[in-house]
Amino acid sequence: MKKVAIYVRVSTQDQAEEGYSIEEQIDKLTKYCDIKDWYVYEIYKDPGFTGSTIDRPGMKKLVNDSKQHKFDTVLVYKLDRLSRSQKDTLYLIEDVFAKYNVDFVSLSENFDTSTAFGKAMIGILSVFAQLEREQITERMQMGKVGRARSGKAMGWTRPPFGYEYTEGKYIVDDFKAIVINKIYKEYLSGISITKLRDKLNDEGHLGKDIPWSYRAIRSILDNPVYAGYMNFKGEVYKGNHDAIITKELFDKTKTELDIRQKQAYAQNNNPRPFQGKYILSGLARCGYCGAPLELMLGNIRKDGTRLKKYKCTNRIVKSRVTFYNDNKKCTSGFYHMNDLEDYVINEVSKLQKNPETIFERTEIKNENHTEIYEHRIVVIDKKIKRLSDLYMNDLINLEDMQFKAKALKDEKDHLLNKLNHSEHKLENVKKDKAILFLKDIENNINDETYENKKKIINVLIKKVDVKANEIKVIWNF
Repeated sequence: MKKVAIYVRVSTQDQAEEGYSIEEQIDKLTKYCDIKDWYVYEIYKDPGFTGSTIDRPGMKKLVNDSKQHKFDTVLVYKLDRLSRSQKDTLYLIEDVFAKYNVDFVSLSENFDTSTAFGKAMIGILSVFAQLEREQITERMQMGKVGRARSGKAMGWTRPPFGYEYTEGKYIVDDFKAIVINKIYKEYLSGISITKLRDKLNDEGHLGKDIPWSYRAIRSILDNPVYAGYMNFKGEVYKGNHDAIITKELFDKTKTELDIRQKQAYAQNNNPRPFQGKYILSGLARCGYCGAPLELMLGNIRKDGTRLKKYKCTNRIVKSRVTFYNDNKKCTSGFYHMNDLEDYVINEVSKLQKNPETIFERTEIKNENHTEIYEHRIVVIDKKIKRLSDLYMNDLINLEDMQFKAKALKDEKDHLLNKLNHSEHKLENVKKDKAILFLKDIENNINDETYENKKKIINVLIKKVDVKANEIKVIWNF
């Protein structure tokens, strides 16, 4: 005999518009249990509560008792009694009831998760729940844009240095405002950001609990918020907060930043000194956590040279979360730039001497592609069968079934075509181009200029994973 938990809910609006009360729901559900010979364990009630949220006392008790396996079935009069949110309904059915082996039955819709029909309905429900989530996200995004256009502060983000967030508005912190003015004026006086950073730190961090960084100062110089504007998604709007500096001072600073950028390009042939300047810039990755490697420059020696080493950017845990290693500190070491560059150049040199080995290097990749395509075809076949089952059970109309089935069949045909010939031909074209590129290089890479070596390596190599005892080159073919 099934042990059933009956859940009933009604809001004042529901009762007025739809004409069924808590008592009417209980009467119909208990009679249904009598017919089915089910034992009613308890009746959980939420009178006068909206269905737009699951934060209700009766619902909380129902969820808690489900987790303690006090019953094996939850019964409601109508699906929207559980929740009016598709997302919340799916959460309760999948993440609470199903997780703890509790069946769910809705009397009016004949919805029963213990049947095949009920399980299929969960899949359909998940589609609408996803649609609801996307609509909520879209509405939130529109709200943020509207807030920015009206000049309001972004309350969901940390206020910029120099401001406090109070009652929906940025309020100037008078002491930090002095530091902001100092940063702008000293930068325009000709001091570099690096020297300005050192000066602020020598004076006791000035307004911060932690040392100033180059990035922190640069972000202040770039931020129009200090001139009374808001920047959101690349668009600048007039803010409703007090400015710390004048618009004229901000514009002069922006012009000065551009001038110095151009000067750096003229001197180093690079708009950002030490970024993208070296052979492995943008290519070197930590083999332990996957984060990019960055170059460290030692002190200038008597002969004018500097020791250059690469280190993982994740060696220091940052205040912001990174995409690498869950923001945990990486314990990798330091790698001499010359050693890494020599290894990579030597690998390219070996490829130059025998370009045909490209085919050997990519043989395994082709096998992996084949396995991926074959697995996807199996998944597509299952999806087509599921569509057919949904149609047979009147859960989807013929037009929708044919439309979705055609899209799946087209994808399957495309994959089969790749498996037969096209993919291998495409791979061969990429390999042939790489071979021609290698043969077109007049000199061995070891005899090329540093700049030419960098260009050749950027064409041939996707990335370089570096560990203490292993360097792995990932090619572009």
